[in-house]
Amino acid sequence: MSLFSKRKRRPKNNANELTVKRSEVSSGGEKIEGVYENDGQPQVNKRYKRAAVAVGISKYIVITVFFLFFMAMTFVYSSEITIENYRYILKDMNLKIPTGVEEYGEIYYASDLEQSYAVYRDDFVCVGRGSLEVIDMTGKQVQSTALRYVNPRLVTSEKYMLVYDLSNNSYGIFNTFSQLQSGTTDYPISCADCNDEGYYLIVSRDVEYKSTVSVYNKEMKRVYLYQSNERYIYDAHLYNDGSFALYTCKSKNGDNCSEIIKGNIKEKEVRVAFERNGTVFLSAKNSGADTVSVLCSDSLLFFSADNLVAEYSFFGRVCRRFDAGGGNTALVLSTEGAGADSVLVVFDTAGEVLYEGETSSDISALYCKNKNVYGIYTESVQRFEINTGKTYEYRSGYETKGLVFCDEEVILVATAGRAYPVSVYDDFKEMQR
Repeated sequence: MSLFSKRKRRPKNNANELTVKRSEVSSGGEKIEGVYENDGQPQVNKRYKRAAVAVGISKYIVITVFFLFFMAMTFVYSSEITIENYRYILKDMNLKIPTGVEEYGEIYYASDLEQSYAVYRDDFVCVGRGSLEVIDMTGKQVQSTALRYVNPRLVTSEKYMLVYDLSNNSYGIFNTFSQLQSGTTDYPISCADCNDEGYYLIVSRDVEYKSTVSVYNKEMKRVYLYQSNERYIYDAHLYNDGSFALYTCKSKNGDNCSEIIKGNIKEKEVRVAFERNGTVFLSAKNSGADTVSVLCSDSLLFFSADNLVAEYSFFGRVCRRFDAGGGNTALVLSTEGAGADSVLVVFDTAGEVLYEGETSSDISALYCKNKNVYGIYTESVQRFEINTGKTYEYRSGYETKGLVFCDEEVILVATAGRAYPVSVYDDFKEMQR
């Protein structure tokens, strides 16, 4: 048969004849609006129809197989499924909404001489020299990681927890369930900080420089390094936009010269935002959204952005306790010598004195929270209400080592091995002066 012979045409099947519907267009010509069978129904593409049926069947097969797999794995590994597994799955969801002090339970943890406490993602965290423990607010332990620290310090953010050994060489990054990384420095760590984006900052030194600042990203890789061979860094803050502030001191013309150094991890250059001779910057705390209170050796400075807005001199007195937050700053000043008198001074963000009055000299810790100033004293916790000027007291009966603030109505009173909830308004009684 010839390769060029004509193919036979199939006979016409009038029953399957198609009707093409056309319409004219404004530019001239025609366009096809649709193809229809003789009975007026749109023509069905058989290939697409078979594909649609196959996809539908596959969907039900996958759902069935997944359900059977889930049931089989649940049965096989039922002994290993715990509440912590479900907590890990829901780690980024805040499903706990305590409504009062009755929603909290007593929390027990390992006793230690050196401890730091905090709330991290609605869980209680205690860091001691021998361990880090994460415990939920009902008292169930979520994590316990062994440590070998001497002076443990805890910094929390929305992303991670940073634990470091002050004046020693070790640090670690944690989340609720485990330690993500551990690290060491060649020289002691003087301070550290972290932001809500998962970046963290470590201040140390090395053989050539008096101070080094290393910033790491959320993948724990170093992304920024600052070194200085003339400045000592006493405090450092790392913010969410990548900017940082270093509170430093150097020698200048035979005297102390303190500087606030500011920069950004995206830029190599830093700048001197403020300079003061004859004093030492000891600590800095954020009192508001863009306000910082800086504790010096002889005074307290108040900044709004880069601008010094107020200064409070100690007039020869010694600062025993200092804290800032929630729009206020508080400090306790004492005169030197046996039987020294102490005063509590409370400021607003602009440095205006809101209150100044006598307080007990045995204060061991000070907190500024929610328009209240809390002080830990022997066997009691006192709450000074800034708006009313009244003082309230809670008699703990135990040696209180720290306070953890859950919300505006509930705090956790932490002792050496136990923390328990206390109502801010119901359990504190007004003191008569």
